[in-house]
Amino acid sequence: MSRIDREPVFVLHRRAWRDTSLIIELLSREHGRVAGVARGARSAKSTFFGLTEPFRALEASWTRRGEMATLTGLEPEGPARRLSGRAMWCGLYANELLLRLTPRDDPDSDIFDAYARLLPELTNPVRQSNALRRFELALLHALGVAPDLGSSGESGEPVAPGMRYRVDPVSGPVPVPAHQEGIQGSVLIALASGQDVAAQDDAAALRLMRELIEYQLDGRKLNTPTFFRENPS
Repeated sequence: MSRIDREPVFVLHRRAWRDTSLIIELLSREHGRVAGVARGARSAKSTFFGLTEPFRALEASWTRRGEMATLTGLEPEGPARRLSGRAMWCGLYANELLLRLTPRDDPDSDIFDAYARLLPELTNPVRQSNALRRFELALLHALGVAPDLGSSGESGEPVAPGMRYRVDPVSGPVPVPAHQEGIQGSVLIALASGQDVAAQDDAAALRLMRELIEYQLDGRKLNTPTFFRENPS
């Protein structure tokens, strides 16, 4: 049996288990994504009560024998972060990406750090779109499946700001004639360098990242985009 003490984590998801307990999906820096049972956490008398909301930064302790951990301690790491409205849906989308695309017990500090950077930016409506695009691309890079958006997949030449491209999910940007539909090179350069995409290009950046994410999902559907469309406020 292994024991972990005071590991920095974020709560990604929780679901009821038995009468008063929860199964909680955690994202940890040193141990990756971990599922743990929080016994009695739904009881108001539990020391876990009120500490298991999504997006919560915690220090978690657990013991483990087999696939599922047993949580033995949860302590707040800073003030609670409560997202509402569009920020909440953006956060739930990021959580669902992590749950769908990352395997359990596969630590990656880059993913943990990208998520930690994302959450505070979601509270600023002006920053949300660019923050999500950076997170999506950072996640694909960490998983080793992101194409190089700064170089042409055919020639290896740097992407030109004034040209248009289609983006292959594996090989990357391919130039297209000006009259054909494509994404502007300046948008690809901004995404590749981690810079903000101009407001008028938000929709193009969203479409591109959606295509890259959907390719990795391989036919699996995300729930949060549908929920967000039905509950936009």
